[in-house]
Parts: sequence; C-alpha cells; structure tokens
Amino acid sequence: MKTPAIFLLICISLFLCGCKDNNIARINSELLDENEEFSLYVSNQSFAIKNVDISVEVDGELVISEYFNVGTQHTFKEFKLALKPDKHRIHAWSNKGEAETSSEFEVKEGDIGVLTYLYSRKSKHGDPLPKQITFSVGKGPLQIM
Repeated sequence: MKTPAIFLLICISLFLCGCKDNNIARINSELLDENEEFSLYVSNQSFAIKNVDISVEVDGELVISEYFNVGTQHTFKEFKLALKPDKHRIHAWSNKGEAETSSEFEVKEGDIGVLTYLYSRKSKHGDPLPKQITFSVGKGPLQIM
C-alpha cells in the first residue's frame, strides 16, 4: 500500500522540479517594459556550461538575473527596456560562468542590444575560447547566422 503513495510523491516531486523558475532574483525594474522599443537579446552560446547564470544592470539598475540554457546555441531571450536615445551604461556578469563585462553605449532609434556568454574548451581550430560576456549595439532586427 505504501508503494503507490511513494510513487505519487516521486511523480509530484519530478513535476515540481520541471517547473523550475529560471529567475535567480525577482526583478522589479521600471526599465523592463514590454511596450518599449529597445530590445536586449541575451544568449548562452556555450555547450561547455549548458545552463549559465547571467545578471545585467543597466544604468545601475538590475534588469536581468536568471539562468540561460544553451539549447541549440541559437536561443536568444528578448527583454524590452525603456531606454531612450542617449548614452547608457551596462554591467553584466556570470558567477558560474566566471565572466564579466562593463561598457558605455549609445542608443539610437531602431537599435537593439545583444549580450552573449561565450566559452569553449576547444574551438574548430583547436584553441579554447576563454570565458567571456560580449555586448554590442546595432540596428535591428536581430539576425542569427
């Protein structure tokens, strides 16, 4: 009689584990706004660290803090930010991925941002790719090659 109860508990536990929230911290930023024009795309491009934490501050305000799965390596998550055309500052880091970047950038009309975690023990040419976070701004839309 205990076997069905144990089985039920195992099934419930597995279900709850599968519904895990990817957020590391709850974000209450006024910069996050689905109705805004500026899109920041974030991606993990490392098969060496398939699920990496990435946190991002824009103009000193935490806007992203969650885990990103490498997936097919062409997976980008879009975040809409209330960034008006002007100069801004970004700081992004990963504790698990041991990487960090900071830079000033300027937003112009139609711009998007792309932030990517990169790391490979080996590349196609045999050299490893060091742990790093890259950030760039350019004209949208996002194009994946």
